[in-house]
Amino acid sequence: MGKRVVSLFAILMLGLSICIIRLYGLTIQNGTLAQAASDQQKYTLQIRRERGMIYDRKMKPLTEGSTEYLAAVAPSTETAAALSKILPQSKMKSIYQLLTERNPFLLKLDQSISAPGVTVFPLKSRYSSPALATHLIGYVDEGGMGASGAEKAFDDSLSQNEGELKITYRVDALGHILPSDTSQITDTLSQDSSGVALTLDRDVQQITQKAMDRKISKGAAVVLDAENGQLLASVSRPDFNPDDIASAMNGANSPLLDRTISSYSVGSVFKLVSAATALENGADPNEEYDCTGKIEVDGQSFACYNGEAHGKVNLQKAISESCNGYFVQLMQKVPQEKFLSMARSLGFGDSYELLPGIDSSAGTLPSLNTLKIPRALANFSFGQGELTASPIQIAAMTEAIASGGLYRKPAAFLGTVDQEGNLTTNSMQQPNRVMSQETSLILKNAMKLSASEGTSKLGKPDFVEAAAKTATAQTGQYDGNKEKVISWYTGFFPAESPKYVVTIMAEDGDGGGTACGPVFKEIADELYPKN
Repeated sequence: MGKRVVSLFAILMLGLSICIIRLYGLTIQNGTLAQAASDQQKYTLQIRRERGMIYDRKMKPLTEGSTEYLAAVAPSTETAAALSKILPQSKMKSIYQLLTERNPFLLKLDQSISAPGVTVFPLKSRYSSPALATHLIGYVDEGGMGASGAEKAFDDSLSQNEGELKITYRVDALGHILPSDTSQITDTLSQDSSGVALTLDRDVQQITQKAMDRKISKGAAVVLDAENGQLLASVSRPDFNPDDIASAMNGANSPLLDRTISSYSVGSVFKLVSAATALENGADPNEEYDCTGKIEVDGQSFACYNGEAHGKVNLQKAISESCNGYFVQLMQKVPQEKFLSMARSLGFGDSYELLPGIDSSAGTLPSLNTLKIPRALANFSFGQGELTASPIQIAAMTEAIASGGLYRKPAAFLGTVDQEGNLTTNSMQQPNRVMSQETSLILKNAMKLSASEGTSKLGKPDFVEAAAKTATAQTGQYDGNKEKVISWYTGFFPAESPKYVVTIMAEDGDGGGTACGPVFKEIADELYPKN
Protein backbone atom coordinates (compact mmCIF):
# COMPACT_ATOMS: atom_id res chain seq x y z
CA MET A 1 0.00 0.00 0.00
CA GLY A 2 2.79 2.43 0.98
CA LYS A 3 4.66 1.72 -2.25
CA ARG A 4 1.59 2.49 -4.36
CA VAL A 5 1.11 5.82 -2.57
CA VAL A 6 4.75 6.76 -3.13
CA SER A 7 4.49 5.86 -6.82
CA LEU A 8 1.29 7.87 -7.24
CA PHE A 9 2.91 10.86 -5.52
CA ALA A 10 5.94 10.64 -7.81
CA ILE A 11 3.70 10.58 -10.90
CA LEU A 12 1.79 13.63 -9.65
CA MET A 13 5.02 15.54 -8.99
CA LEU A 14 6.37 14.67 -12.45
CA GLY A 15 3.20 15.90 -14.10
CA LEU A 16 3.28 19.09 -12.05
CA SER A 17 6.89 19.69 -13.04
CA ILE A 18 6.03 19.24 -16.73
CA CYS A 19 3.19 21.71 -16.39
CA ILE A 20 5.44 24.27 -14.70
CA ILE A 21 8.12 23.91 -17.41
CA ARG A 22 5.52 24.27 -20.20
CA LEU A 23 4.00 27.27 -18.49
CA TYR A 24 7.44 28.90 -18.13
CA GLY A 25 8.15 28.20 -21.80
CA LEU A 26 4.89 29.75 -22.87
CA THR A 27 5.63 32.81 -20.74
CA ILE A 28 9.00 33.29 -22.45
CA GLN A 29 7.52 32.62 -25.84
CA ASN A 30 4.71 35.07 -25.25
CA GLY A 31 7.24 37.69 -24.13
CA THR A 32 9.31 37.11 -27.26
CA LEU A 33 6.24 37.25 -29.45
CA ALA A 34 5.14 40.41 -27.71
CA GLN A 35 8.56 41.99 -28.33
CA ALA A 36 8.47 40.85 -31.95
CA ALA A 37 4.99 42.28 -32.35
CA SER A 38 6.17 45.54 -30.82
CA ASP A 39 9.16 45.66 -33.20
CA GLN A 40 6.93 44.95 -36.16
CA GLN A 41 4.86 48.00 -35.25
CA LYS A 42 7.85 50.29 -35.86
CA TYR A 43 9.27 51.53 -39.16
CA THR A 44 12.69 53.20 -39.32
CA LEU A 45 13.60 55.44 -42.25
CA GLN A 46 17.35 55.94 -42.75
CA ILE A 47 17.98 59.60 -43.65
CA ARG A 48 21.79 59.67 -43.83
CA ARG A 49 24.84 57.66 -42.82
CA GLU A 50 27.92 59.87 -42.61
CA ARG A 51 31.54 58.78 -43.06
CA GLY A 52 34.54 60.40 -41.44
CA MET A 53 35.79 63.64 -42.96
CA ILE A 54 38.65 64.20 -45.38
CA TYR A 55 40.44 67.47 -44.61
CA ASP A 56 43.09 69.56 -46.33
CA ARG A 57 46.39 70.65 -44.76
CA LYS A 58 44.66 73.57 -42.99
CA MET A 59 41.90 71.34 -41.62
CA LYS A 60 39.36 72.67 -44.12
CA PRO A 61 36.92 69.94 -45.22
CA LEU A 62 37.40 68.49 -48.70
CA THR A 63 34.33 66.26 -48.38
CA GLU A 64 31.64 68.74 -47.58
CA GLY A 65 29.41 70.34 -50.15
CA SER A 66 26.45 72.68 -50.17
CA THR A 67 23.29 72.29 -48.11
CA GLU A 68 20.68 69.90 -49.46
CA TYR A 69 17.25 69.18 -48.03
CA LEU A 70 16.03 65.65 -47.32
CA ALA A 71 12.47 65.22 -46.14
CA ALA A 72 10.98 62.26 -44.30
CA VAL A 73 7.37 61.99 -45.50
CA ALA A 74 4.66 60.26 -43.48
CA PRO A 75 1.86 59.93 -46.08
CA SER A 76 -1.70 60.92 -45.27
CA THR A 77 -4.57 62.71 -46.97
CA GLU A 78 -3.55 65.95 -45.26
CA THR A 79 0.11 65.48 -46.30
CA ALA A 80 -0.80 64.89 -49.95
CA ALA A 81 -3.06 67.95 -50.01
CA ALA A 82 -0.41 70.19 -48.46
CA LEU A 83 2.38 68.97 -50.78
CA SER A 84 0.23 69.50 -53.87
CA LYS A 85 0.11 73.21 -53.01
CA ILE A 86 3.88 73.47 -52.43
CA LEU A 87 5.66 71.19 -54.89
CA PRO A 88 5.79 71.54 -58.69
CA GLN A 89 3.41 69.33 -60.63
CA SER A 90 6.28 67.25 -62.03
CA LYS A 91 7.51 66.52 -58.49
CA MET A 92 4.03 65.59 -57.30
CA LYS A 93 3.63 63.23 -60.24
CA SER A 94 6.86 61.42 -59.36
CA ILE A 95 5.77 60.80 -55.73
CA TYR A 96 2.05 60.21 -56.29
CA GLN A 97 2.33 56.43 -55.99
CA LEU A 98 4.36 56.70 -52.78
CA LEU A 99 1.71 58.96 -51.24
CA THR A 100 -1.09 56.51 -52.03
CA GLU A 101 0.80 53.55 -50.56
CA ARG A 102 1.02 55.42 -47.26
CA ASN A 103 4.41 53.99 -46.28
CA PRO A 104 7.09 56.43 -45.02
CA PHE A 105 9.55 57.54 -47.72
CA LEU A 106 12.45 59.93 -48.31
CA LEU A 107 12.12 62.96 -50.59
CA LYS A 108 14.91 65.25 -51.87
CA LEU A 109 13.95 68.93 -52.00
CA ASP A 110 15.48 72.15 -53.34
CA GLN A 111 14.54 74.05 -50.19
CA SER A 112 12.95 73.59 -46.79
CA ILE A 113 9.14 73.34 -46.62
CA SER A 114 6.52 73.06 -43.92
CA ALA A 115 3.70 70.52 -44.26
CA PRO A 116 1.88 68.06 -41.99
CA GLY A 117 3.61 64.71 -41.87
CA VAL A 118 6.82 66.13 -43.42
CA THR A 119 10.06 66.48 -41.44
CA VAL A 120 12.82 68.33 -43.33
CA PHE A 121 16.51 67.88 -42.54
CA PRO A 122 19.03 70.43 -43.94
CA LEU A 123 22.22 68.44 -44.54
CA LYS A 124 25.60 68.97 -46.15
CA SER A 125 26.20 66.84 -49.24
CA ARG A 126 29.30 64.61 -49.21
CA TYR A 127 30.87 66.31 -52.21
CA SER A 128 30.87 69.93 -53.35
CA SER A 129 29.78 71.00 -56.80
CA PRO A 130 32.08 71.08 -58.60
CA ALA A 131 33.82 68.46 -56.49
CA LEU A 132 37.41 68.98 -55.38
CA ALA A 133 40.30 66.73 -56.46
CA THR A 134 37.85 64.02 -57.49
CA HIS A 135 40.47 61.54 -58.71
CA LEU A 136 42.59 61.79 -55.55
CA ILE A 137 39.69 61.92 -53.07
CA GLY A 138 37.66 59.31 -54.96
CA TYR A 139 34.08 58.25 -54.33
CA VAL A 140 31.96 55.72 -52.42
CA ASP A 141 29.90 52.91 -53.92
CA GLU A 142 26.16 52.38 -53.52
CA GLY A 143 26.78 50.53 -50.28
CA GLY A 144 28.62 53.51 -48.80
CA MET A 145 32.08 51.92 -48.98
CA GLY A 146 35.12 53.69 -50.40
CA ALA A 147 35.57 52.66 -54.03
CA SER A 148 38.54 54.79 -55.18
CA GLY A 149 41.08 57.37 -54.08
CA ALA A 150 41.35 58.43 -50.45
CA GLU A 151 37.82 57.16 -49.82
CA LYS A 152 39.09 53.66 -50.58
CA ALA A 153 42.59 54.05 -49.11
CA PHE A 154 41.21 55.05 -45.71
CA ASP A 155 37.87 53.27 -45.87
CA ASP A 156 38.33 51.48 -42.53
CA SER A 157 39.08 54.63 -40.55
CA LEU A 158 36.48 56.73 -42.39
CA SER A 159 33.71 54.23 -41.75
CA GLN A 160 34.52 53.04 -38.22
CA ASN A 161 32.88 56.01 -36.50
CA GLU A 162 29.98 56.58 -38.86
CA GLY A 163 27.27 58.87 -37.60
CA GLU A 164 23.67 58.39 -38.66
CA LEU A 165 20.39 60.21 -38.88
CA LYS A 166 17.16 58.22 -38.81
CA ILE A 167 13.52 58.67 -37.97
CA THR A 168 11.32 55.94 -36.46
CA TYR A 169 7.52 55.74 -36.78
CA ARG A 170 4.95 53.43 -35.21
CA VAL A 171 2.91 51.69 -37.90
CA ASP A 172 -0.03 49.31 -38.19
CA ALA A 173 0.09 45.77 -39.54
CA LEU A 174 0.10 47.08 -43.13
CA GLY A 175 3.03 49.40 -42.48
CA HIS A 176 0.86 52.51 -42.43
CA ILE A 177 1.83 55.19 -39.95
CA LEU A 178 -0.48 55.49 -36.97
CA PRO A 179 -2.02 58.97 -37.19
CA SER A 180 -1.87 59.67 -33.48
CA ASP A 181 1.78 58.67 -33.10
CA THR A 182 4.81 60.99 -33.00
CA SER A 183 8.08 60.08 -34.70
CA GLN A 184 11.40 59.59 -32.93
CA ILE A 185 14.58 61.12 -34.45
CA THR A 186 18.04 59.68 -33.80
CA ASP A 187 20.89 61.99 -34.85
CA THR A 188 24.58 61.19 -34.26
CA LEU A 189 25.96 62.92 -37.39
CA SER A 190 27.71 65.78 -35.64
CA GLN A 191 29.19 63.87 -32.73
CA ASP A 192 32.44 62.94 -34.44
CA SER A 193 35.04 65.03 -36.30
CA SER A 194 37.42 62.15 -36.99
CA GLY A 195 38.91 61.40 -40.39
CA VAL A 196 42.11 61.92 -42.33
CA ALA A 197 43.99 64.98 -43.56
CA LEU A 198 45.63 65.22 -46.98
CA THR A 199 48.45 67.58 -47.95
CA LEU A 200 46.14 69.34 -50.42
CA ASP A 201 45.44 73.03 -49.99
CA ARG A 202 41.74 73.66 -50.67
CA ASP A 203 42.37 77.20 -51.98
CA VAL A 204 45.22 76.16 -54.29
CA GLN A 205 43.12 73.22 -55.50
CA GLN A 206 40.22 75.50 -56.41
CA ILE A 207 42.49 77.96 -58.22
CA THR A 208 44.14 75.17 -60.21
CA GLN A 209 40.82 73.57 -61.15
CA LYS A 210 39.39 76.86 -62.41
CA ALA A 211 42.51 77.58 -64.49
CA MET A 212 42.43 74.11 -66.03
CA ASP A 213 38.72 74.25 -66.77
CA ARG A 214 39.15 77.49 -68.68
CA LYS A 215 41.99 76.24 -70.87
CA ILE A 216 42.47 72.44 -71.00
CA SER A 217 39.78 69.80 -71.49
CA LYS A 218 42.10 66.77 -71.54
CA GLY A 219 45.20 66.86 -69.38
CA ALA A 220 46.48 67.29 -65.84
CA ALA A 221 47.91 69.80 -63.39
CA VAL A 222 50.02 69.18 -60.30
CA VAL A 223 51.07 71.74 -57.68
CA LEU A 224 53.73 70.85 -55.11
CA ASP A 225 55.03 72.68 -52.07
CA ALA A 226 58.53 73.64 -53.21
CA GLU A 227 59.84 73.41 -49.66
CA ASN A 228 58.85 69.83 -48.85
CA GLY A 229 57.43 68.15 -51.98
CA GLN A 230 53.92 67.77 -50.56
CA LEU A 231 51.04 67.70 -53.02
CA LEU A 232 49.01 70.92 -52.86
CA ALA A 233 46.73 70.42 -55.86
CA SER A 234 45.88 67.51 -58.15
CA VAL A 235 43.68 68.07 -61.20
CA SER A 236 42.85 65.57 -63.95
CA ARG A 237 40.62 66.43 -66.86
CA PRO A 238 38.07 65.42 -68.00
CA ASP A 239 36.49 65.22 -64.58
CA PHE A 240 33.58 63.18 -63.20
CA ASN A 241 30.72 63.64 -60.77
CA PRO A 242 31.35 61.43 -57.69
CA ASP A 243 27.59 61.25 -57.16
CA ASP A 244 27.02 59.88 -60.69
CA ILE A 245 29.70 57.32 -61.48
CA ALA A 246 27.46 55.47 -63.94
CA SER A 247 27.65 58.38 -66.38
CA ALA A 248 31.45 58.51 -66.08
CA MET A 249 31.80 54.82 -66.92
CA ASN A 250 30.81 55.52 -70.51
CA GLY A 251 32.06 59.11 -70.64
CA ALA A 252 34.20 60.37 -73.50
CA ASN A 253 38.00 60.53 -73.04
CA SER A 254 38.08 58.28 -69.94
CA PRO A 255 37.03 60.72 -67.19
CA LEU A 256 37.81 58.18 -64.44
CA LEU A 257 41.47 58.02 -65.51
CA ASP A 258 43.72 59.99 -63.17
CA ARG A 259 46.07 61.66 -65.62
CA THR A 260 48.23 63.18 -62.88
CA ILE A 261 49.70 59.74 -62.15
CA SER A 262 49.52 58.24 -65.67
CA SER A 263 52.49 58.11 -68.03
CA TYR A 264 52.99 60.10 -71.22
CA SER A 265 55.71 60.98 -73.70
CA VAL A 266 57.97 63.54 -72.05
CA GLY A 267 59.85 65.66 -74.56
CA SER A 268 62.01 68.69 -73.81
CA VAL A 269 61.32 69.10 -70.08
CA PHE A 270 63.70 66.13 -69.82
CA LYS A 271 66.52 68.38 -71.06
CA LEU A 272 66.77 69.53 -67.45
CA VAL A 273 67.84 66.00 -66.52
CA SER A 274 70.34 65.95 -69.40
CA ALA A 275 71.76 69.29 -68.31
CA ALA A 276 72.01 68.21 -64.65
CA THR A 277 73.83 65.02 -65.66
CA ALA A 278 76.30 66.91 -67.85
CA LEU A 279 76.99 69.57 -65.22
CA GLU A 280 77.49 66.97 -62.48
CA ASN A 281 80.03 65.28 -64.75
CA GLY A 282 82.14 68.33 -65.46
CA ALA A 283 80.51 69.93 -68.52
CA ASP A 284 81.26 73.62 -69.13
CA PRO A 285 77.94 75.51 -69.19
CA ASN A 286 79.52 78.32 -71.21
CA GLU A 287 80.76 76.12 -74.07
CA GLU A 288 78.87 76.98 -77.23
CA TYR A 289 77.30 74.85 -79.94
CA ASP A 290 76.37 76.19 -83.38
CA CYS A 291 72.81 75.00 -84.08
CA THR A 292 71.85 74.76 -87.76
CA GLY A 293 68.38 73.41 -87.01
CA LYS A 294 69.34 69.75 -87.23
CA ILE A 295 72.07 67.32 -86.28
CA GLU A 296 72.98 63.93 -87.75
CA VAL A 297 73.74 60.87 -85.62
CA ASP A 298 74.60 57.49 -87.10
CA GLY A 299 72.97 58.39 -90.41
CA GLN A 300 69.77 59.79 -88.88
CA SER A 301 68.88 63.47 -88.76
CA PHE A 302 67.47 64.99 -85.55
CA ALA A 303 65.82 68.39 -85.96
CA CYS A 304 64.96 71.17 -83.56
CA TYR A 305 61.27 72.03 -83.21
CA ASN A 306 60.00 73.20 -86.61
CA GLY A 307 63.57 72.94 -87.89
CA GLU A 308 64.52 76.23 -86.23
CA ALA A 309 68.23 77.12 -86.37
CA HIS A 310 69.23 78.64 -83.02
CA GLY A 311 72.77 79.64 -83.98
CA LYS A 312 75.40 79.68 -81.25
CA VAL A 313 73.98 78.58 -77.90
CA ASN A 314 75.46 77.70 -74.52
CA LEU A 315 73.70 75.52 -71.94
CA GLN A 316 71.55 78.33 -70.55
CA LYS A 317 70.33 79.47 -73.95
CA ALA A 318 69.87 75.88 -75.15
CA ILE A 319 67.43 75.31 -72.26
CA SER A 320 65.73 78.65 -72.79
CA GLU A 321 65.29 78.11 -76.55
CA SER A 322 64.87 74.31 -76.23
CA CYS A 323 67.60 73.39 -78.72
CA ASN A 324 67.57 69.64 -79.49
CA GLY A 325 70.90 69.64 -81.31
CA TYR A 326 72.77 71.09 -78.35
CA PHE A 327 71.67 68.27 -76.05
CA VAL A 328 72.22 65.54 -78.65
CA GLN A 329 75.89 66.50 -78.99
CA LEU A 330 76.28 67.27 -75.26
CA MET A 331 75.11 63.86 -74.05
CA GLN A 332 77.48 62.03 -76.39
CA LYS A 333 80.23 63.25 -74.04
CA VAL A 334 78.66 61.83 -70.86
CA PRO A 335 78.77 58.14 -69.79
CA GLN A 336 75.39 56.54 -70.45
CA GLU A 337 75.31 54.90 -67.01
CA LYS A 338 75.67 58.34 -65.40
CA PHE A 339 72.83 59.66 -67.54
CA LEU A 340 70.53 56.79 -66.59
CA SER A 341 71.52 57.07 -62.92
CA MET A 342 70.58 60.76 -62.79
CA ALA A 343 67.20 60.03 -64.38
CA ARG A 344 66.50 57.34 -61.79
CA SER A 345 67.62 59.56 -58.90
CA LEU A 346 65.09 62.14 -60.09
CA GLY A 347 62.25 59.62 -59.93
CA PHE A 348 61.98 58.44 -63.52
CA GLY A 349 61.11 54.76 -63.78
CA ASP A 350 59.88 54.77 -60.17
CA SER A 351 56.34 54.49 -58.82
CA TYR A 352 55.07 56.63 -55.93
CA GLU A 353 52.59 55.54 -53.29
CA LEU A 354 50.65 58.76 -52.82
CA LEU A 355 48.15 57.11 -50.48
CA PRO A 356 47.90 53.53 -49.19
CA GLY A 357 47.20 51.41 -52.25
CA ILE A 358 47.18 54.44 -54.60
CA ASP A 359 50.32 54.24 -56.74
CA SER A 360 51.48 56.37 -59.64
CA SER A 361 52.66 54.85 -62.88
CA ALA A 362 56.40 54.22 -62.93
CA GLY A 363 56.70 55.24 -66.56
CA THR A 364 59.44 53.81 -68.76
CA LEU A 365 63.18 54.27 -69.09
CA PRO A 366 65.43 52.82 -71.78
CA SER A 367 67.95 50.22 -70.65
CA LEU A 368 71.67 50.86 -70.51
CA ASN A 369 72.14 48.57 -73.51
CA THR A 370 69.60 50.60 -75.46
CA LEU A 371 71.47 53.82 -74.68
CA LYS A 372 74.61 52.36 -76.19
CA ILE A 373 72.83 52.68 -79.54
CA PRO A 374 73.73 56.19 -80.81
CA ARG A 375 70.26 56.92 -82.22
CA ALA A 376 68.54 55.85 -79.00
CA LEU A 377 70.91 58.00 -76.92
CA ALA A 378 70.21 60.97 -79.20
CA ASN A 379 66.44 60.58 -78.72
CA PHE A 380 66.83 60.19 -74.96
CA SER A 381 68.96 63.36 -74.81
CA PHE A 382 65.94 65.53 -75.49
CA GLY A 383 63.25 63.36 -73.90
CA GLN A 384 62.03 61.23 -76.80
CA GLY A 385 62.29 57.52 -77.60
CA GLU A 386 61.27 54.96 -74.97
CA LEU A 387 60.93 57.55 -72.19
CA THR A 388 57.53 58.13 -70.52
CA ALA A 389 56.63 59.78 -67.23
CA SER A 390 53.65 61.11 -65.30
CA PRO A 391 52.91 64.75 -64.48
CA ILE A 392 53.67 64.09 -60.83
CA GLN A 393 57.10 62.71 -61.78
CA ILE A 394 57.85 65.82 -63.83
CA ALA A 395 56.73 67.99 -60.90
CA ALA A 396 59.02 66.08 -58.51
CA MET A 397 61.97 66.57 -60.88
CA THR A 398 61.19 70.29 -61.03
CA GLU A 399 60.91 70.50 -57.25
CA ALA A 400 64.41 69.03 -56.92
CA ILE A 401 65.78 71.94 -58.95
CA ALA A 402 63.69 74.49 -57.04
CA SER A 403 64.89 73.14 -53.67
CA GLY A 404 68.58 73.41 -54.53
CA GLY A 405 69.20 69.83 -55.61
CA LEU A 406 67.21 67.88 -53.02
CA TYR A 407 64.80 65.23 -54.32
CA ARG A 408 61.65 64.11 -52.50
CA LYS A 409 58.94 61.72 -53.55
CA PRO A 410 55.65 63.62 -53.58
CA ALA A 411 53.38 62.86 -50.63
CA ALA A 412 49.62 63.31 -50.30
CA PHE A 413 48.86 61.91 -46.80
CA LEU A 414 49.27 64.43 -43.97
CA GLY A 415 47.89 62.54 -40.98
CA THR A 416 44.92 61.29 -38.98
CA VAL A 417 42.26 63.32 -37.20
CA ASP A 418 40.67 62.17 -33.94
CA GLN A 419 37.08 62.58 -32.74
CA GLU A 420 37.83 66.02 -31.28
CA GLY A 421 39.34 67.21 -34.55
CA ASN A 422 43.00 67.03 -33.45
CA LEU A 423 45.54 66.25 -36.18
CA THR A 424 48.37 63.74 -35.72
CA THR A 425 50.78 64.30 -38.61
CA ASN A 426 52.44 61.52 -40.54
CA SER A 427 56.25 61.40 -40.52
CA MET A 428 57.86 63.28 -43.41
CA GLN A 429 60.40 61.66 -45.69
CA GLN A 430 63.98 62.83 -45.73
CA PRO A 431 65.20 64.33 -49.02
CA ASN A 432 68.08 62.95 -51.07
CA ARG A 433 70.69 65.22 -52.60
CA VAL A 434 70.81 64.39 -56.30
CA MET A 435 72.72 67.40 -57.62
CA SER A 436 74.86 70.18 -56.20
CA GLN A 437 73.45 73.59 -55.34
CA GLU A 438 75.69 75.04 -58.07
CA THR A 439 74.09 72.77 -60.68
CA SER A 440 70.58 73.60 -59.52
CA LEU A 441 71.39 77.34 -59.61
CA ILE A 442 72.56 77.10 -63.24
CA LEU A 443 69.34 75.28 -64.14
CA LYS A 444 67.24 77.84 -62.25
CA ASN A 445 68.82 80.71 -64.14
CA ALA A 446 68.25 78.95 -67.47
CA MET A 447 64.59 78.37 -66.58
CA LYS A 448 64.23 82.02 -65.54
CA LEU A 449 65.52 83.04 -68.96
CA SER A 450 63.09 80.65 -70.63
CA ALA A 451 60.17 82.17 -68.72
CA SER A 452 61.17 85.76 -69.45
CA GLU A 453 62.11 85.52 -73.14
CA GLY A 454 62.37 81.89 -74.25
CA THR A 455 59.89 79.15 -75.13
CA SER A 456 58.16 79.52 -71.75
CA LYS A 457 57.32 83.23 -72.07
CA LEU A 458 53.61 82.59 -72.74
CA GLY A 459 53.35 81.40 -69.14
CA LYS A 460 55.22 84.35 -67.62
CA PRO A 461 53.24 85.65 -64.60
CA ASP A 462 52.46 89.34 -64.29
CA PHE A 463 53.32 89.86 -60.64
CA VAL A 464 55.93 87.29 -59.63
CA GLU A 465 59.11 86.06 -61.30
CA ALA A 466 58.98 82.43 -62.41
CA ALA A 467 61.36 79.82 -63.77
CA ALA A 468 60.01 77.33 -66.30
CA LYS A 469 60.57 74.83 -69.11
CA THR A 470 58.26 73.72 -71.92
CA ALA A 471 57.97 70.56 -74.01
CA THR A 472 56.13 69.34 -77.08
CA ALA A 473 56.51 65.57 -77.08
CA GLN A 474 55.93 63.43 -80.15
CA THR A 475 53.74 60.37 -79.64
CA GLY A 476 53.91 58.56 -83.00
CA GLN A 477 50.10 58.67 -83.14
CA TYR A 478 48.26 60.57 -85.83
CA ASP A 479 44.90 62.23 -86.30
CA GLY A 480 44.73 62.24 -90.08
CA ASN A 481 48.00 63.76 -91.26
CA LYS A 482 48.69 65.57 -87.98
CA GLU A 483 50.76 63.86 -85.29
CA LYS A 484 49.30 64.01 -81.79
CA VAL A 485 51.63 65.61 -79.28
CA ILE A 486 51.79 65.89 -75.50
CA SER A 487 52.32 69.46 -74.31
CA TRP A 488 54.13 70.28 -71.06
CA TYR A 489 54.89 73.34 -68.97
CA THR A 490 56.72 72.94 -65.67
CA GLY A 491 58.21 75.55 -63.37
CA PHE A 492 58.22 77.28 -60.00
CA PHE A 493 57.76 80.65 -58.36
CA PRO A 494 58.93 82.95 -56.86
CA ALA A 495 62.07 82.19 -58.81
CA GLU A 496 64.55 83.31 -56.12
CA SER A 497 62.77 81.69 -53.15
CA PRO A 498 60.48 79.01 -54.63
CA LYS A 499 57.25 78.25 -52.83
CA TYR A 500 55.15 76.56 -55.51
CA VAL A 501 56.04 74.04 -58.19
CA VAL A 502 53.46 73.77 -60.98
CA THR A 503 53.38 71.20 -63.78
CA ILE A 504 50.79 71.29 -66.55
CA MET A 505 50.20 68.60 -69.19
CA ALA A 506 47.79 68.73 -72.14
CA GLU A 507 46.97 65.86 -74.45
CA ASP A 508 46.65 66.70 -78.14
CA GLY A 509 47.95 70.22 -77.48
CA ASP A 510 49.69 72.73 -79.73
CA GLY A 511 52.96 73.01 -77.82
CA GLY A 512 53.85 73.53 -74.19
CA GLY A 513 53.93 77.32 -74.24
CA THR A 514 50.70 77.73 -76.18
CA ALA A 515 48.58 74.99 -74.58
CA CYS A 516 49.87 74.98 -71.00
CA GLY A 517 51.61 78.31 -70.42
CA PRO A 518 48.39 80.31 -69.86
CA VAL A 519 47.30 77.85 -67.14
CA PHE A 520 50.61 78.25 -65.32
CA LYS A 521 50.31 82.04 -65.60
CA GLU A 522 46.77 82.12 -64.23
CA ILE A 523 47.68 79.96 -61.23
CA ALA A 524 50.70 82.14 -60.42
CA ASP A 525 48.76 85.38 -60.82
CA GLU A 526 45.99 84.08 -58.54
CA LEU A 527 48.49 83.06 -55.87
CA TYR A 528 50.54 86.25 -56.28
CA PRO A 529 48.06 88.96 -57.30
CA LYS A 530 48.98 92.60 -57.82
CA ASN A 531 49.29 94.36 -54.46
